[in-house]
Parts: sequence; C-alpha cells; structure tokens
Amino acid sequence: MNAAGGSPLNLRSIDLNLLVIFEALFEERSVVKAATRLGLTASAVSHALRRLRTQFKDPLLTRTPQGMAPTPEAVRLATSFRKAFSEIESAIEVRGGFDPATARRTFHLRLSDYVDVLLLPRLCIHLSSVAPGVSLSVQSFDMYQPSDRVEYEGVEIRLSVSRGRSVLSASRRILDDQWMVLMRKGHPAASEPMTLDRYLSLGHLKVSGVGSSILDEILAERGLARRVMIQVPTWLGMVPVIESTDLIAAMPAHWMDSVLSGSDCVAVPMPLPELGLSIDAVWHPRNEHDAGHRWFRELIHQIFEEAYDKSRVLR
Repeated sequence: MNAAGGSPLNLRSIDLNLLVIFEALFEERSVVKAATRLGLTASAVSHALRRLRTQFKDPLLTRTPQGMAPTPEAVRLATSFRKAFSEIESAIEVRGGFDPATARRTFHLRLSDYVDVLLLPRLCIHLSSVAPGVSLSVQSFDMYQPSDRVEYEGVEIRLSVSRGRSVLSASRRILDDQWMVLMRKGHPAASEPMTLDRYLSLGHLKVSGVGSSILDEILAERGLARRVMIQVPTWLGMVPVIESTDLIAAMPAHWMDSVLSGSDCVAVPMPLPELGLSIDAVWHPRNEHDAGHRWFRELIHQIFEEAYDKSRVLR
C-alpha cells in the first residue's frame, strides 16, 4: 500500500496493532469511545493516532463541530483494511466455528418501522437468552445514508421494490406479505365491501416511505390516485388518528395482530390484490460465508417465519 503523497510502505515497518486501533477510531469517530471499546486508555489511543498520522502522512481524522471526521485517505484505508480484517476473521471462524453462547460480537442492523415492531422485540429476547455476549446496533432507514459499518458489516431489512423475487446475490426473501386497509370500527365503510372505487373515494392517511410510494405508483399506472388528507413520516402515532377520524390507512398485514388487539380499529384486504409487500434481508457479499454473520441472518429469517406463521389466520 502507499501512503498519501509518500513512498511505498513495507508491511514489516507497520505495527499491525495500530491498524486495529485505526479501525476503532474510524468507526467510533472518538478517541474516548475507541479507547473504551478496545480496553485502552484515551492517552494510549491518542498516542496511536499520532503514530498513524506519521506512518500514513495524513491527518486521518480531523475535528469538526460534529466530532471527528475521516479524511478521504482514511476512508480509502478503512475500506481496504476491512476487507483484510474480514478475511482474517473468516479464516479464524471457519476453523473455530461460531458459538453464540460464548461469542463477543456486535451485529449491525438497518431497518424501517415496517418491520422493527415484528423483529426487534423477538430478536432481543432471543439474543439475551442464547447469545448473552452478542450486542446489537440498530440504525433506521429514516437516516439519509447507512453508516459504513452497516454497509460493509451489517444486514439491511428492507422492502423489495422489484415487485417480485429479489435479484440481489447477497439477499434472502424473508417475508411475502400483503397490504390491509385500516379504519376505525365505526367507520361508514367498515360494513361494506372494500372496492377500489370506494377505497379511492375515502380520505387517506399516508405514511411516507417506499411502501406507500409503490402503492401510489401502481395507482398512477392506471391513471388513478388516492385522496391523501394527512401525510406523516412514520407509523408511530398513526393509530390514534385512524381511531378518531374517518381516514383510512394502508398497513402491512403482519402488523395487524398487534394493532387490532389493542385498538378500536378493523382491517380489510386492500382492493389491489396484485400489490404485495415483499421484504428482503440484504448484506454485503463479502460476509456471505462468515459463520457469525450466517448465524445472525438465519436467526432473523427464523424470527420472521415463526412470527408470520402465527398471523396467517388474518390473511
């Protein structure tokens, strides 16, 4: 590898322990947090950062009002180092396997509130029971971009926008669901068949996001549109609005069990049978054969299978 603006570096001249510290600094963007993660003092990590800057002839991390930010050279180095670290970790895990009961590892997730209500409680219960040393870092799709850690190390649980089977090589379909129409029990349309004409004539509460966009795209292809009266950013808090108005909302069927059991709402099938709700688990291809990563992905798939089997009666 070459340092920015410098002569080629000999691997033997580099203290490989510094690269581990560099990885922690890059991910934590904080000397104190990196030191805590590594079990070192902040002074030792600061000293290591100075050595890294000298070694690579680059500031690597600079202070900003939002905290420490990586330089372009640091991003380049981190991307390369991750590939090398992953190969080393995979080689070790292939030999020793992955034992969730004794593992010390953080798994990274990025998901939307389409699925977190179903997944997170069950996942946390399972991890605390069978993998007490495993921790979980969750990031929302509300954020503009995933962190590098999620992009390279984690799993994304996201809505498939292909309207069909996933074509991504590093992915797995974990849920094929359908949309339901949610309304209050005393709604004038609750006792009548939900035709497409009736659906379009009613006032709608729309939750922003990929799922609602797909619904509007399919309607637009037919030259149709629903009458959106209120638009909100997340699912949280929408049920009280539906309970107290004559608005209706499109909602995933796998939510119905938890929503209907504690609310004054009813649900009927969406009058667009071709509109499915497919959700995929997606990960970076380099993690395909990582034993721990495979275990985590299988656990997520198992949770969705078990949870959704219980709700099929609603379909």
